[in-house]
Amino acid sequence: MKQFLKLSMLTFVVTQTSIAQKFNDALISKDSEINFAKTQKRGIKKNNIIYYVENDLQTISAYKSNKLKWQTNVISVCGKPKLGEPQIRYVGYNSDKLLIVMGKHNFAEIDISSGITKLVG
Repeated sequence: MKQFLKLSMLTFVVTQTSIAQKFNDALISKDSEINFAKTQKRGIKKNNIIYYVENDLQTISAYKSNKLKWQTNVISVCGKPKLGEPQIRYVGYNSDKLLIVMGKHNFAEIDISSGITKLVG
């Protein structure tokens, strides 16, 4: 059973790494937040790391030196919002986390070092 779990985790990590899309530099903001209602930007660049919302509008990837550092599907981890579309609407950068708004009024936080995602409200 332990070997199955190890193999499953390895498969998940390899799959997540290979799924990551190449980001478009023109869609990267140097600001600390992006609001999809107000901009076409899809990512934030801070401290030479790009935090990019992928085309599905559910997944955030962190790239350092054009290599995937981590990736998380916020909707899968936190669940579908009760109101609104299951999509990321806002991303804000804090010194140690990303603040996410999804759906109408659901909030999540992502640790910028590890990609660990949690629902906060």
